[in-house]
Amino acid sequence: MDVQRSLRTVFATGKVLVGSDQTAKAVARGEAKLVILASNAPGAEGLRAAAAKKRVPVYAFDGMGTALGPACGKPFAISALAVLDAGTSDVLQLAK
Repeated sequence: MDVQRSLRTVFATGKVLVGSDQTAKAVARGEAKLVILASNAPGAEGLRAAAAKKRVPVYAFDGMGTALGPACGKPFAISALAVLDAGTSDVLQLAK
């Protein structure tokens, strides 16, 4: 599976919330289907705990936010994101 292609596709065809705060809110509301965290995500332990409580899978991106942003096709750093709808992407397979 090409993680970068999956991330770009979910941004193009699905619904994603970006940022630690937005991700935490999506998890709390039960809307998140997958949480992706950069290695330097602020509050990562709290996000992991909240996701585990709601049974939302968490994928640990192998890189910092400055690498996750460009991997998603964005010109800025992304520390955390919540996938609400995968669209035509296979990104939810990262949870396995």
